[in-house]
Amino acid sequence: MNRILFPLSLALLLAASAAGAARSPGAASCRVDGGQYAALKHGMSYAHVRHVLGCGGRRVSHLTIGHEERATYSWRGRGTYGANLTLTFRNGHLTDKSQLGLSTD
Repeated sequence: MNRILFPLSLALLLAASAAGAARSPGAASCRVDGGQYAALKHGMSYAHVRHVLGCGGRRVSHLTIGHEERATYSWRGRGTYGANLTLTFRNGHLTDKSQLGLSTD
C-alpha cells in the first residue's frame, strides 16, 4: 500500500506546487498601458513581449496545424473600464495586436 501512496502523494504535491507557481502574485495585478502597447512590434517573440509588458498574458486560444502554431493572449489594461490588450502569435512571434481603452501614460 505504501508503494502506491508515496508516488501518488508526490504527484499531488508537485501538481499543487506547479499550480501555485502559475498564479504568481504579480500576474494578477499586472495591467498594461498604451505606452507598452506602442512598444510592441510585429515579429517579437512571446518572451520579449512578456519582458516589455512585465507579465504573461492569459491564453485565450491555441491551435496547431502541422508545423504551424497559433495562439492568442489577452492582458488587462489601465485606462477606461474594461481596457485590454489582445495579441496573436504565430510560431511564437507576434503577428497581430489590438487594444481597447488603454491609457497613454
